[in-house]
Amino acid sequence: MSETAGTIVRSEFEGRKLLLLCAALGLTASMNATMVYGLGSFMVPLNSAFGWSRGDVSLASTILTLGVFLFGPVVGRLGDRFGAAAVGSISLVSYAAMVVVMSLTVQTLPGLWIFYFMIALCGVGSTPIVLLRPIAAGFDKQRGLALGIALTGAGLSGFWVPNVVTAVIANYGWQAGYWAVAAAAMLAAPIVWFGFRPSEKRDELANISGTPKTGMTFREACNTRAFAMVSVLAFSMALGIGGMVVHLNPLFQDYGASAATAAGLASLIGISSTFSRLLTGFSLDRFPVGLVTVLVICLGTLGIALIWLGGLRFGLPGVILIGLLLGAELDLLAYLTSRLFGQPAFGAIYGWTYSLFSFGFGLGPLLMGHLHDQFGSYDIALLANVSLLLGSAAVAFGLSARSQMEGR
Repeated sequence: MSETAGTIVRSEFEGRKLLLLCAALGLTASMNATMVYGLGSFMVPLNSAFGWSRGDVSLASTILTLGVFLFGPVVGRLGDRFGAAAVGSISLVSYAAMVVVMSLTVQTLPGLWIFYFMIALCGVGSTPIVLLRPIAAGFDKQRGLALGIALTGAGLSGFWVPNVVTAVIANYGWQAGYWAVAAAAMLAAPIVWFGFRPSEKRDELANISGTPKTGMTFREACNTRAFAMVSVLAFSMALGIGGMVVHLNPLFQDYGASAATAAGLASLIGISSTFSRLLTGFSLDRFPVGLVTVLVICLGTLGIALIWLGGLRFGLPGVILIGLLLGAELDLLAYLTSRLFGQPAFGAIYGWTYSLFSFGFGLGPLLMGHLHDQFGSYDIALLANVSLLLGSAAVAFGLSARSQMEGR
């Protein structure tokens, strides 16, 4: 790296280290991360308490992400207008309160589904749609690495949420498991508010005194083929990997692991995804985004195939490879959005992309749950996931080729 390039990199990180730390802490308690990573730990206890099947409980995750799909673009626009500090901190408090109310009042399966939809409505502002906005705005040359650092928080959720929730449920019951999730969100809210405000104020002053940011409006982006391809990529990747996150815990139990062993093994996906976020961010700043995207999708596909064909024997390497893909997805989508469409409407455009990703991520557990209930095992579901990810790799390759032809 040249002296000039090194100076630029240092200047980008100067004064924004607190922002990155607070973004990571906010994302580790974000609604999508805690509610999705934690759902697998609630499946068996909810079945014991109410008799609900895995497919029925998995529908809660789908409804959650349906809420994100419906409200994500709107909340992205709110983030563009009012800032991530206000929208993110209010959202964390709101969804935490809704989780507590649900744990104290839910008695029926439709009630569970309704509460998960309301949690999505309250908590969508705590997701990367909003919390990544100041990161994308504040970094350019090292944007990939900065996004990766911030998203390590979401990756760590894959480690601490299953372990903490499973331990709390074992000692205090399923309701206390939800209270633990709510407590994490409440603690993160002031961190997001006080951590984001200084950077947002600095960027606002820079925008007033400097040149306007270039890029497309949301409407302009919608009229491009790249927008359609990124949308398909987001949905297909999420549909192929989302079910694995929720069902790894019960999948390993079906293979003969104890509840604690299954939770511990499944939680390694969080460590793997955390490492992947940093590695992916570093790679995006140095290698073609298409190459990085295709590679990580293929690695994740291999991980699912190992578990499908080898069972518990290949659980460890399978989880690690799945985590590599899981950790890269949001980095890739945020990076593609900022590079292809610019900054002026980043919140709205990424809100749409992330909403599609979340919808696919929530639909995956539902499909896996119902396929398990119908066939008595996860074999067909795992085959479907492998097929979806291979298709998404083909889309990523096509998007890479098109971007290179257009000089992006």
